[in-house]
Amino acid sequence: MSELFEVNYVDIRPQQLAKGLSQWHAASSGAESGYGAALREIRRLNAAEPWGRDTAGTAFHSAYTQGDGPDALMHRGEELAAKVVELGPAVRRGAENARGMDEERAREVREILRRV
Repeated sequence: MSELFEVNYVDIRPQQLAKGLSQWHAASSGAESGYGAALREIRRLNAAEPWGRDTAGTAFHSAYTQGDGPDALMHRGEELAAKVVELGPAVRRGAENARGMDEERAREVREILRRV
């Protein structure tokens, strides 16, 4: 990697962090609720069994549900939506931890300088 893009520090700007996390929360909450609504609609439509019971419908249903297809996909989508929502709080915790470490190092440096 080019040294031009190498970053050896973390620069946390509280106002930008708070704004970004607020925007993340709004967007991820909307995505989660939107996915939940879409999931309910897919389940409703699947429950109606629109493929029918004729030969073509039975073949379609067999192919559609092979390997737990739609249920597995919907479950993975739920997991992904949950992870997107959790990313905001995880970033917040990471920033708080970094800030706490910075404060601890600053106390240690002040103590060393006081002794000198």
